[in-house]
Amino acid sequence: MQSDKKRYCMVLEIKEEFLEKYREIHLNAWPELLKAEKECGFTQELIWIYKNLAILYFECDDIDAVFKRAGENEVEKKWDRTVAPWFKQLSPLQEVGGMPYCEKIFDLNQQLKDSFTQY
Repeated sequence: MQSDKKRYCMVLEIKEEFLEKYREIHLNAWPELLKAEKECGFTQELIWIYKNLAILYFECDDIDAVFKRAGENEVEKKWDRTVAPWFKQLSPLQEVGGMPYCEKIFDLNQQLKDSFTQY
């Protein structure tokens, strides 16, 4: 069954010296952060690592609204202060519309139905 939530993807470049810290912190995620992610509006979040790139996939109703709420949440602020320096370039969470999302250009199932949408 396919989700009716909007889907987003972003790729962030991790500084080489922080790659293992980034991997470790996600393998041992803070329980309070997991709860905050759901409360802010994420229904799904997946992260893959390829070389020094973090490939993030999100599902939610409105990514800008979710990141705005995350930017106002104390646990999310603590997380941001912890991991933000590990990236080569990262917009602050509270900067609505400032996150670097990937552009979706193909969706097999949508295009088979002739109903392609960006999300």
